[in-house]
Amino acid sequence: MPEYKIKINDRTYDVNVGRILDDSVEVTLDGKTYHVEVEAPMRKVSKTPVIKRNHQVINAAEVPDRTSPPSVSTGSGQIIAPLPGLILKILVKKGDKVNEGQPVAIMEAMKMENEIESLASGTVTEILVSEGETILENAVIMKVGG
Repeated sequence: MPEYKIKINDRTYDVNVGRILDDSVEVTLDGKTYHVEVEAPMRKVSKTPVIKRNHQVINAAEVPDRTSPPSVSTGSGQIIAPLPGLILKILVKKGDKVNEGQPVAIMEAMKMENEIESLASGTVTEILVSEGETILENAVIMKVGG
């Protein structure tokens, strides 16, 4: 318990103050202990920010095994780069038929080779990048039509 000397009306008292628990604290004044209720306890404000997120718990059995990030689809048949990187190889040509999940390009991003997969089945209608080209995240790599 921290010990204090306090002065009230020119008289000095020895006071021990316990830990504030909820809204009460034990105070010893000149050897006599009192149970004191605290109306508005002073609480330390944490300087560490607290981030509260509503997160979804995913069943691990339902998550597919994947060693590379998936390509992103805008729903319009566009295959979008998931990360900025270098196009190492285009695996299909204009007019080729592709299936959903089929690798269509390989790109190097963050010093790793990533397979870019088609998110829809159809025919490659346009290839907008070339091998050796550096592209940004969300760049359209190619278009697949129905």
